[in-house]
Amino acid sequence: MTPYAQLPTNKPKEFIRTVGLSQQDFQHLYRKLEVYLGEQKALKPLTKRGRKDSKIALKDRLLLTLYYIRHYPTFINLAAIFDISESYCHKIYARTAKQLAKIEKLPSRKALLEDPTAIVAIDVSEQPIERPVKNQKEYFSGKKSAIQSKPRS
Repeated sequence: MTPYAQLPTNKPKEFIRTVGLSQQDFQHLYRKLEVYLGEQKALKPLTKRGRKDSKIALKDRLLLTLYYIRHYPTFINLAAIFDISESYCHKIYARTAKQLAKIEKLPSRKALLEDPTAIVAIDVSEQPIERPVKNQKEYFSGKKSAIQSKPRS
């Protein structure tokens, strides 16, 4: 059973809380993504050679991307939900997010910088980074900690 099949489709509010879109919007975005991928395959049939059977279905790839954007979990947690590797999870997210940006015709960075009236929201929350503790010297001089050190006199 795929993660999309496990979603509460009979409870619209839970679906929106999980995915960030209504079921109708999700289906509409899915159809647009399907059409876009079909067009790309028709334009360049030999560019995407190799394994034809993806480990994860298109609906699940879209769900993975929207779930990441909505909840912002780590890729290892997201990979556990979808039962794939962490690196493959990141690869799917990056590729699908790029395709969604092309489908929805989002403005480029350059266009946003040139438009003085554009309003851009940026998530700047600080996230601690896991660091190895093995084989570290006691007086290891890495980045400064989040707590401000006393100024030198």
